Amino acid sequence: MGHNESGDVVVGMPSEKPLLILISHCQEMKQQEAKLRIITLLLLLSCAALFVFTNCTDLTRATMAPVSSPAYSAQQNLCPAGDQSITSTPTTAPSTASPLRIALSSIVESNLTGRPYMNWTVEFGGDNGTYNSDSRAIVIPVTGHYFVYMRFLLHLCETVENGDLKNFRVKLQKWNEGYQQIVDLTEARDSGMCLEERSRTVFMGQLFDLLKGDHLKVLIYEGYELIHRSSFGAFWT
Repeated sequence: MGHNESGDVVVGMPSEKPLLILISHCQEMKQQEAKLRIITLLLLLSCAALFVFTNCTDLTRATMAPVSSPAYSAQQNLCPAGDQSITSTPTTAPSTASPLRIALSSIVESNLTGRPYMNWTVEFGGDNGTYNSDSRAIVIPVTGHYFVYMRFLLHLCETVENGDLKNFRVKLQKWNEGYQQIVDLTEARDSGMCLEERSRTVFMGQLFDLLKGDHLKVLIYEGYELIHRSSFGAFWT
């Protein structure tokens, strides 16, 4: 009597298929990661744009807002509400002193000895006390930067013999009640002989940072007798 042997049938799976599934899964994860990065970047850019837009809007509003005068605000705080005599007071702030523009020409005095200060006459400017004839000084009305100049025309052949060397030296000085001391700002020197030239011009100009109340004076340290004509001035810059 014959019989058939029964048994389990094993179906083999190619070994490459699990590897392909794993690679496909990794690719999907990378794609999802790239999408998340793009979304995150878009969110950051949106936040930055919103921040810039908000700041620009606030800045524009602050620029367009009306600016009240400090002097007017202070006056409003000090004035009682029911005082009619005070409400008629002008609310505009007082104007500051006008910039200095002054030009002086020399008054040459004979028979002077020592080291005199130059005496001047006002060509223009000099109002509101910007020139003090007693101290022979330009008075600075407002603290700031000023250009100060001096010019001297020297005659070399009028006072001494032709062969002698003539020396000239001038100093610009300042004085202020605040420090009660004469300070040298700058100086100029020159020399010459009549045999070489009969006249000579000395010019000096410089920018200075000066305080209100400074007195500017010109001291002739040497060679006053050589001065034929001179000028002195200052203007606010």
